[in-house]
Amino acid sequence: MIIGDKAKHGLNQYRLNQAKNYMKSFSDKIAKIEFMYQLSVEEGIDSEIAENYISNSIKEIEIEWEEFRGYIKQRDDMRGLD
Repeated sequence: MIIGDKAKHGLNQYRLNQAKNYMKSFSDKIAKIEFMYQLSVEEGIDSEIAENYISNSIKEIEIEWEEFRGYIKQRDDMRGLD
């Protein structure tokens, strides 16, 4: 049961939901990278197209990972407000 927007341990339900959204995004991107890899291995797509897609997706994951890490680091700041 969720009660309001209560904060504890530097977290609240909104922050937990945001963290879950980041993880879902990472998982989705990795699944798409795997799909492109499999298509390339099976020669269902041009290798250059697959490589460009995979490279761009990895760059996006790296950017989102840094955003996620910054988001989690804010938890330390929030714990002082509990």
